[in-house]
Amino acid sequence: MRVESWKQGAFSILNNADYRRLLAGTVIWWQCFYMEMVVLGWLVFDLSNSARTVSLVGFCRTLPLLLVSLFSGPIIDYFGRRRVVIAAQSANLIVYIVVALLLWSGKAAPWNIAIVAFCLGTAWAIDWPTRRSLVPDMLGKERMFDGLLLESFMTGLARIIAPAMAGALIARYGAIGCYIAMAILSACALTILIPLLRGSGPRGAKASRMVGLPVAGEGLRYIRSNQTLLAVVLITLMMNLWMFPYISLLPVFAREVLHKGPIELGFLSTGTGLGSFIGLLALSFLRKRVNVGTIFVVGTGWMCVSLAAFALSHVYPLSWAMLLCAGMGMACFGTLQSTIVLLSTSDEMRSRVMGILVLAIGGDPLGQLQIGTLAELFGVQATLAGQASAAVLALVVIVLVLPGILRPQVV
Repeated sequence: MRVESWKQGAFSILNNADYRRLLAGTVIWWQCFYMEMVVLGWLVFDLSNSARTVSLVGFCRTLPLLLVSLFSGPIIDYFGRRRVVIAAQSANLIVYIVVALLLWSGKAAPWNIAIVAFCLGTAWAIDWPTRRSLVPDMLGKERMFDGLLLESFMTGLARIIAPAMAGALIARYGAIGCYIAMAILSACALTILIPLLRGSGPRGAKASRMVGLPVAGEGLRYIRSNQTLLAVVLITLMMNLWMFPYISLLPVFAREVLHKGPIELGFLSTGTGLGSFIGLLALSFLRKRVNVGTIFVVGTGWMCVSLAAFALSHVYPLSWAMLLCAGMGMACFGTLQSTIVLLSTSDEMRSRVMGILVLAIGGDPLGQLQIGTLAELFGVQATLAGQASAAVLALVVIVLVLPGILRPQVV
């Protein structure tokens, strides 16, 4: 009876073949992403021995979020969501191969790593909103949350495995070994996703022409008229401006503050992944008991407080524990951010609103420059602690001004 109930419950979405392909390809995609977060910072710090250079390359990785995001909605609608996912996955594979060749030839330098990081960021700026917009296409809005939650669970496992795997590969084979592994994984993901082009079901709206800014402006007006969407976008901007840039400085924390090597760096990120998995378990329990908007706000605040504590720690086990706590909040933020936006947005505006959400994520490159510059002036610990405190205050102000975020309405 329990087995039958399980099959008819949340996991019944796996009966959808296209969703299974999207889920498998996306999990591998995130596995590569989290490996890249470890190896990119370590490689640049090894080449430059400068926290500011690490942040500058991180800036190049996220700059496309500002440059491309306003146009990503029209691009997605014009070419079709499934075609865009395949193209972006192909771009990732090509870039990983290029980096491996640069390392093999001994020509890797911060400037050319910054260029390939920019290319990866461009692919991500279009890829992420496309994958998220495909979930309601395949499952419908009534099963969308189950789909995003299952994806987050699987991605949580990748977040646990990927950093440790990246750290071990760097320690044994150097950065080139890590990039070769990422290329192999990316090729596997592409192989899994290609059949989506032959799949049945909606392929996303196809515009007769790409009108760019007028279409993006329509999306901005739509968000401004919806208190819930506006609050999510502002909180996303705040988190990417002040909080998420901490990832690029983890190699500096590992080597300069905690006096550890690449393996311990990998396990630091694994702590975040394990915390994310625990947070998703809590989210699956609370989803029908507490409003998703409340969970989103509380989880975001919890992440900020945990990162402030991490910033002040000099003890490796305590630092790891604080990143685990931050991962719990990150799970609530990451899963419910998209869920609330997709639930609160009409089908015809979905791609445009998700593209503008990426624009808010585009606060990250500015945050990369800011946190790198401040870290050079005041040290990484004081900088991260100060920004985490500012993020908590900003979160309180947004909720007071836009209380609709606490009770999102389904459109």
